[in-house]
Amino acid sequence: MATHLYFDLTDTLRLAEHAVAAAEHAPTFTEREDGTPCPGALEWVHDHGVYLMSSGLPRLTDPSRPDANLIVYAHGWNPDTDGHPHAPDLGDDFVEHLHLTEVTPTPLIDTLRAAHAAGYRWLHLTVTADTYEVRVIRNRRHD
Repeated sequence: MATHLYFDLTDTLRLAEHAVAAAEHAPTFTEREDGTPCPGALEWVHDHGVYLMSSGLPRLTDPSRPDANLIVYAHGWNPDTDGHPHAPDLGDDFVEHLHLTEVTPTPLIDTLRAAHAAGYRWLHLTVTADTYEVRVIRNRRHD
């Protein structure tokens, strides 16, 4: 069974634009170990909830919490308002980079911009035990 995560596209694009505009980025563990730079990413995080944040440095701060990073929770995954949902597909806590400028086949930043301009509302991650799919959609189908 898959877990479906929905992130508000307008808020997600704000994070993505920050990441692509930043001159420096927080690298993944592998990038740090290999000495390869991070090209800019949305950091998909599962710890206290499930959320996205920008990899750009300096970090994009939350105006309502100046000591914290601006984050976008997946719909239904903010533990302060939604409780603590459980999804076996997500496994333990992690940070996964969704690189924005890699061409696979279209850079994610281009997809996000075009989708937002066309009225799409959600970044949708479909997660299974061993893979995930990233796409944009107009309406949530799984609640």
